[in-house]
Amino acid sequence: MKTIITLLISLSVLLNLKAQDTITISDFEVLNNSNWKGTLMYKNYSDEKEVTLETTMKITLKSNKVINEIKFPKEPKANSKSSIKIRKNGTYFGNEKIISKEILADGFTKIITYYKGKDNNKKAKMYKTYLFNSNSFSITKLVEYLDSGEKIIRNKQTYKRI
Repeated sequence: MKTIITLLISLSVLLNLKAQDTITISDFEVLNNSNWKGTLMYKNYSDEKEVTLETTMKITLKSNKVINEIKFPKEPKANSKSSIKIRKNGTYFGNEKIISKEILADGFTKIITYYKGKDNNKKAKMYKTYLFNSNSFSITKLVEYLDSGEKIIRNKQTYKRI
């Protein structure tokens, strides 16, 4: 019986030792020096209604960073610029842990990340899916509140290259 338990524990450990997916700046090369037009959809905190805003984005790569500049033509006060560094040997994208990376059959790169934080003043797990190729780019953020286990789409950015 002890041998069977040891074997089951060993098998369980081996199955959980899946190689960690990593990213490099070259994964984003198709986005370098590009301009995009699209929308940001977000779920409003006060009434849970979806709001959609027109937006443009410029992406550049520098060293180990993806730099994006987002502009909202109808709400210029919301414009932003950010720099996200690939860290910890490619296992983190900024503060987001890489869960998976795959190149899909249709040529899209799909990267899924995870981090913990607060959303609507509640502790939550956040998941982001980055999906892109040379002509299309999207980021979908899912939120899972720790007290519910249900995932909701908090926001989604969808772009086409211009």
